[in-house]
Amino acid sequence: MTSIRSMMVFDTSVDTGTFARSCKEWGVDMPSLHPGFLEDDRMARALDAQGLRSWLNLPVFCDPKYLERHPDAYVITSLGRRAAEDWLHFVCPSRDDYLDSAIAGLRRHLARLSPAVVSLDFIRHFVFWERIALDGPSAGIEDGCYCPVCLSRFEQDCGETIDRKDPATHLHRQLLQPWADWKCRRILEVAERLLAEIRTLAPGAALAVQTVPWRESDLDGAIRTRAGQDVPGLARLAAMVAPMAFTQILGQTARWKEQLLAHVRASTGKPVCFYVQAEALYRDGTITAEQFDAELTHARHSDAAAIMVFHYEQLAVRPDKAEILRKHFRP
Repeated sequence: MTSIRSMMVFDTSVDTGTFARSCKEWGVDMPSLHPGFLEDDRMARALDAQGLRSWLNLPVFCDPKYLERHPDAYVITSLGRRAAEDWLHFVCPSRDDYLDSAIAGLRRHLARLSPAVVSLDFIRHFVFWERIALDGPSAGIEDGCYCPVCLSRFEQDCGETIDRKDPATHLHRQLLQPWADWKCRRILEVAERLLAEIRTLAPGAALAVQTVPWRESDLDGAIRTRAGQDVPGLARLAAMVAPMAFTQILGQTARWKEQLLAHVRASTGKPVCFYVQAEALYRDGTITAEQFDAELTHARHSDAAAIMVFHYEQLAVRPDKAEILRKHFRP
């Protein structure tokens, strides 16, 4: 049995007692919470009552509430627009004021919760990877950030001058490697600062980083050039890597997931998290109960350090799938 059995929850209006009891009944031993659940102590008390540990997942640069107050901090994408698509609202990674605010929030959250795991999610530059086909053209990927702050920082750090009329085209055609290296360095700097703070505030917590489910060879190296993720570099800062390897979202197979997770383990030397998707998203079709059962079986027989089920709100209305989860997770 995998040492960590987790499940994500998003809706802060859920009844915390029902959620905690469901986790206990289904065999989830470490629910994954986002900071929205820490505005009061209801969720922490509900989990404590059931003897459950917690996993705090921090959506680093995805912060719609902050952007409502500071719209000038939005990422400017390669198409020249704000990075606001569906639920994904992205803060420019070069904004030091935002990082200071995020750390202040982190201190408040960790005063209310003592998590067993803390993970950095959205620890990257803007890219809506869920809607990008792995066999599609890398040139069509919309990414960020091309705001004046990022462009000026790149110019200062790298000694280059960027054409401000069409910075994305200039960077991609003439300065792609230094641009990718700079993007990765910025993300590593932010991760180092956040994880150092977490080590001080929650010294007993294991640290994890969430990564885009692309290999370095996928999409012409887009994990670095577009997402700005140096996965081995991020892994050196943490105890576990969590590639967001959703087979249905990306139209891939169990074999693809197995190969991706093996690649991440080999390239980082760190254990990985295995994500299991409960319901279909973005692509047509469904995830049947049989498919959900099969992927959980695969997850349990993998050597992943954690299984993360996505997500509670879907299972709460599918008792058949909840029973399948219980079959696999209940000790």
